[in-house]
Amino acid sequence: MTSLGELLAGLGLLFVGLKLLSANLQQALGGRIRVLLQRATASPLAGFLVGCVAGIVTQSSNAVAVISGNLVRGRALTTRDAIPIVAGGNVGTAALVVMAAIDFHLAALMLVGLVGLGYQAGLDRRGTLRDWMGVLLGLALLFLGIDFIKAAPRTVDIDALAAFAETLPPLVSLVIGVAVALVTQSSSTAAILALAGLRAGFVELDDCFFLVVGANLGSGIASLVAAGGLSGVGRQLCYIHILVKAIGSGLLLLLWVSAPAFGFDPSHLFAEAGAGEAPASVSMLFLMLQLAGALPVTILRGLAERFADHFSPPSLEDSVSRPRFIDPVATADPAGALDLSSREIADLVTRLGSLLPDLDAADVAPAAEIRLLWRGGSAVAATTDAFLVQLIGRGLSGADLESALGQQARLEGLRSLQDALADFSDVILSFEALPRLAFDLSESLRLMVLQLAEAGAGDDGDFAFLIALTADRSEHLNALRGSLATSALGAEHDAQRLLLATSLFERAVWLIHRLAIALRAARVTATASQSALASGPASRFAPRADAEALESAGRPGR
Repeated sequence: MTSLGELLAGLGLLFVGLKLLSANLQQALGGRIRVLLQRATASPLAGFLVGCVAGIVTQSSNAVAVISGNLVRGRALTTRDAIPIVAGGNVGTAALVVMAAIDFHLAALMLVGLVGLGYQAGLDRRGTLRDWMGVLLGLALLFLGIDFIKAAPRTVDIDALAAFAETLPPLVSLVIGVAVALVTQSSSTAAILALAGLRAGFVELDDCFFLVVGANLGSGIASLVAAGGLSGVGRQLCYIHILVKAIGSGLLLLLWVSAPAFGFDPSHLFAEAGAGEAPASVSMLFLMLQLAGALPVTILRGLAERFADHFSPPSLEDSVSRPRFIDPVATADPAGALDLSSREIADLVTRLGSLLPDLDAADVAPAAEIRLLWRGGSAVAATTDAFLVQLIGRGLSGADLESALGQQARLEGLRSLQDALADFSDVILSFEALPRLAFDLSESLRLMVLQLAEAGAGDDGDFAFLIALTADRSEHLNALRGSLATSALGAEHDAQRLLLATSLFERAVWLIHRLAIALRAARVTATASQSALASGPASRFAPRADAEALESAGRPGR
């Protein structure tokens, strides 16, 4: 029982240490890891090296794959750009197994002592120092966990276990490695357990080979579990992760099986890889597994991309989540970039109608489809906002800066309107039997949204009509809510939903009103600017024209 307790304590300390190390290191570095991944597109080699660093920091190739998948989903990276990152992330995780082969017992004790003294001295009151102290504590617990795992077999009947292990065929050892990796969600942990068995003497070096190879395969499969919330292009990198693991394991197994045909003893080659030191051999094996899979996938990333696309083709959500105009490269030309972001915002306005059900249609869009379109539109809006932030950060002229800030303001209102429309649709589609009032509210709101889209491509009169149409109607809506509160609708929950629909309708109309004013003012400003450029010296009168246009845009809504 003592051995079991030490093993469980070691695994617990190892997992807690890894969690503390990863979380605090990411906190200490801020968003630099994510930024680093985003900038790793200069070349495949740069992406590979960045992935190695990310793997060392997170100590989880699954985490690197999932983070990269989210960046691909958000269009910050392409799948092809992210492939070297995922490949390098696998190589970076080998650092943990290398550390496990070294005796860090004294270092662990020293680190615990230093962290404890730091807390006693109040160093944890400073944000940055607190994060780095968490990193050191995580590292200390990790080392202690490894030490407990190594010590666990000492009270076990080694001879009995060794005799049992000798009866296991290589295939069983391979399956055990896969199972351990699936349970622990880590190939590194399985390799460390194999090292502990090797040190205790009940696992032979040959058995370690198959255990570690099996664990490598198992961790690839585990990445699909970790990426349960991803689909389409976001999930493609999980298949890249599996491909890296499968190629590495396949090549090493092929070498092991074919070596005797060329007059080589695979066991001898394995032992020599660590210069006669068994723990070093296991560490080298783990590193070779990652390199054997990562290098071919990085070099042949075009083929790897087609492989991933076959197993996880782009989904409908992927298509609606991708901007149609903006591109990060465009920020080099501020004027052109602002034109592209303006087009993207206009396109988002035209897509607002899809967030409301067409109740007159024979086939009404279900709530799930509307939510999917909302997530897509929200993703595009977020990407556009990030694009504008990046553009502003490059340093703009006064006029361009004003234009960018105006677009940000309109985008903020647009995102609020997206949320209000999606929430309203959820309420409307939740009725089993739609009340007449809910139908009228929905169709009225749909008409206003479609009018907003048409106004963008029409003349100033369309905006004026919409602004007047969406003017303050609070008195009428308050009277409506009062009548609903006192009327009997047959079911209390129907009355509550109608009240909620009325409130969401009022908010959506108010947001449409403000967005219409903002879009009209932007058009007036753009027209005045074009006229100023055409007239030359008369440009000094443009600001007054803009102010008058803004004032007049707001009058009908009063």
